[in-house]
Amino acid sequence: MEGFKLISTFLLMVFLIWRHLPVSYVMLICSVVLAFIYRTGLLDFFMMVWHGVINPVTIELVVILILIMILEVLLRKEGYLNRMLLALQAVVPNRRVVMALLPSFIGLMPSAGGAIFSAPLVEHAAKDLTITPEQKSFINFYYRHVTEYFLPIYPSILLIAQLSGIPIQHLILALIPFGALVVVMGIPILKKIPVQKEVRSENGERSKIARELVLSALPLFVVVFLVLAVQTEVWLAVGIVIVALLIYHRYTPVKIWALFPDLKLKTIILVFTVMIFKQVLEDTDAVAGLPLLLDKLPVPSYFIFMAINFLVALMTGHMVAIVGIGFPIALAAMGASFDLRTAVLLFIAGFTGQMLTPVHLCLTLTVNYFKANLNKVIRLLVVPEAALLAVALVIYIIF
Repeated sequence: MEGFKLISTFLLMVFLIWRHLPVSYVMLICSVVLAFIYRTGLLDFFMMVWHGVINPVTIELVVILILIMILEVLLRKEGYLNRMLLALQAVVPNRRVVMALLPSFIGLMPSAGGAIFSAPLVEHAAKDLTITPEQKSFINFYYRHVTEYFLPIYPSILLIAQLSGIPIQHLILALIPFGALVVVMGIPILKKIPVQKEVRSENGERSKIARELVLSALPLFVVVFLVLAVQTEVWLAVGIVIVALLIYHRYTPVKIWALFPDLKLKTIILVFTVMIFKQVLEDTDAVAGLPLLLDKLPVPSYFIFMAINFLVALMTGHMVAIVGIGFPIALAAMGASFDLRTAVLLFIAGFTGQMLTPVHLCLTLTVNYFKANLNKVIRLLVVPEAALLAVALVIYIIF
């Protein structure tokens, strides 16, 4: 019965999104419904909302997003984005490849909601191309997460290694092929974008273009370097670069203040509503009913664990939550038989669910930025994600 409550809430979420209700409204409505069906008192519900708003993770995420927005405005106003794209297009003439490379590069930073960082870059790269908002959303969101399949800087991979005792090197090597497969599976969408006349450079201009590319992308390189090499927090890394740019371009207090009207308030509100839903989900212990429901199904145990990870992913949209909830259940049930191939299968099952849910901040932020139709974007995602999960399942069964 408990599992049905959670699934009914998810079905309501799907229906409301299908009816084109703003995602922030959907999150709030589903939070209220979830609290109601779990018989949460009014005062307790307001406390859940309050805790969701003041949660340090929420505050940090909002700060990161605001700083990323400020950095994006700075890079756009000072011409960094335009110069970087012109140089990148000269080095990589295929504009479709450029659009895929940009979010993949930003994916080197394990920042929640990081797709909002790469969205303006993709928007600039897609300028003058015949491309729909849904295609831009797909490219930005899909390729933003390519590196998350295998980079050890992502908490989910570290957590799997810690929980299972599987050496992280083995885990990464097993997941790298799936990252490569993801790149390939996105190509059909890229090929649907008509190719226009591409910019090509003469051999004598190569060094000049390369220098221009490095200089224009330097703020982004510095952020990535600080996060990866120096292990700086994302908000601090972005903040340092912003301060450096403000000083370098001699921004006065008046010019700094003029940056704020360009910030997207709807995006900030969306973050708060998603985090409130997650808080209600956690405080009602709604996910706990899923294993009991799935255990009654006449299917193999590995399929049940896949389903748990997939459903938890749909409801939370966060890989750490998926690993933290789904993996302990599988580990407790399987014991010593839990091996590397099982870890990979469950990881891919969770990741697939994460890529198909509006609770995933990167998806909602991307769709919001490009003003795309969420249902159409999810339809574009279904085929490559289903194919990826099918490949993982076949490999598990065969080997």
